[in-house]
Amino acid sequence: MRANKTKNDVWLVGAVTTLLTIGLVLVFSASAVVAQEKFGSLIYYSGRQIAWGFFCLIIIFVFSRVRYTSYQKKNFPLTGLIVTIVLLFGLFIFGDVVNGARRWYNFGIASFQPSEVAKIMLIIYFADIFSRKGDLLHDWKKGLLPHISLFALTVVPILIQPDLGTVVMITMIISVMALLSNVRAKHVLAGVALIIPALIIKIQSSGYQSSRISDWYNNFFNPLGSGHQIKQSLIGLGTGGLFGSGIGSSKQKFYFLPDSHTDFAFSILGEEGGFLMTTVVLLLFLVILWRGIRIAKRAPSTFAQYLAIGMTVNLVLYGFINVAVVTMLVPATGLPMPFLSYGGSSLIGIAFAVGILMNISRNIQNPNMDTRLEQFREDKTKFYNTLVGSR
Repeated sequence: MRANKTKNDVWLVGAVTTLLTIGLVLVFSASAVVAQEKFGSLIYYSGRQIAWGFFCLIIIFVFSRVRYTSYQKKNFPLTGLIVTIVLLFGLFIFGDVVNGARRWYNFGIASFQPSEVAKIMLIIYFADIFSRKGDLLHDWKKGLLPHISLFALTVVPILIQPDLGTVVMITMIISVMALLSNVRAKHVLAGVALIIPALIIKIQSSGYQSSRISDWYNNFFNPLGSGHQIKQSLIGLGTGGLFGSGIGSSKQKFYFLPDSHTDFAFSILGEEGGFLMTTVVLLLFLVILWRGIRIAKRAPSTFAQYLAIGMTVNLVLYGFINVAVVTMLVPATGLPMPFLSYGGSSLIGIAFAVGILMNISRNIQNPNMDTRLEQFREDKTKFYNTLVGSR
């Protein structure tokens, strides 16, 4: 059966484009007050977000045309992951400290967050491993231990930064991929169990992280402390009602809600767009999930299937974790809202994931075309046999 190239997935393109557009409008509205106060320009943040948005569209276009099989050639998964690990450890020497965390390389006009690259490279690496190793993955020592060691080398520097939210998210993505592979479920659970003590130790030793946990429990009893942020987030969501106060009409962005244009942008969306707009955004993420699963099911190879699943979980899980934080279902993680929050590194990571997913969709097998080709071959054979028989 031959793989026939199809056009871009219209549903996926539509969902991504709509979310990007909503995000640009939201960043302008949520950041205007802070931008004017700090830099004397209402569009300081939104102008940069527009530039990042156009750059991301270019990335999506380019990588939607880079055949997914390229990521499996010339030992790219291992080499790319090793380079990423070097970049992560390099942060401890050259990285900038922002809000108590050392996560970025600062290049003046822009900053770069290696953990965004780490997510993509780990997905590619494990998609390659899961597709090639087969039954060897049943063996804990020979099939899994070397790759778990590389996983640990990747997440440990992210944990030290500290960036617990990204560590948890990466672990969840790879765990989903592993559960769909030949890896035994008990081995996946054992791997996750090994990470939990490290997370607990890091939380207890880091005042920055432990305060987030305590504020999650006691935010209403600590209205003027760091728990103030989550309380104001809920106020923003609650005051939006069904239809919201209108674009640009948020009151929470007037310094009531910290990080209103980054981690808590979804709260401003709820305040200005109401329950209706937040529902639309969540439905768009569900569209991405639906199309991602569909693409994975029809992917032309097992590598493409794991790759599609990993990229889809990355895009969707990111969003729902952020919503859980904004609605106080889980403690603050520091993870922005995909497409909606201000930030170039986040958008670039999203663009790579979307571009790769779109390329897989362009190379899926077209069942209708395959059926017609098979029928044509059968008819041709029958016609030939009829001619030979008549002679």
